[in-house]
Amino acid sequence: MRLNRLLQLAAVTVLATVVGACEPPIHIILASSDERLPSPEFVISEPSQPVEEPRYGYVSVRDLDGTRMWELRKLPPNFEVSPARLSYGVLPEGFEELESPQPLVPGRTYSIGVSGEGRGGFHFHVSHDGTLREAK
Repeated sequence: MRLNRLLQLAAVTVLATVVGACEPPIHIILASSDERLPSPEFVISEPSQPVEEPRYGYVSVRDLDGTRMWELRKLPPNFEVSPARLSYGVLPEGFEELESPQPLVPGRTYSIGVSGEGRGGFHFHVSHDGTLREAK
């Protein structure tokens, strides 16, 4: 009886690992090397989809200390095609804000994450002159 229970638990663990590993990645990058405050633009892509058709329904921008800077979701919640370009603080059509955009502060590092059919994230640093660069 106990062996049967352990085998069931192992099977569930393997299945969860395989299903989780099949989740397609979503990539996020800065739209250009000249992005700057107040509304930097990001390009969101999903390699398994055509170039302009990423599937996501939730976006969150956070300070690395965990403070929510901007949060939005698609209405109604779904993972159909969403915009491939996203400007900070500019609400895309068909989305609602869960957290209004807060000003990004020079000298701080932030993360932007999206989720839907897949998920992805990107860390960026705001320089003292207001320009953005990828944070490593």
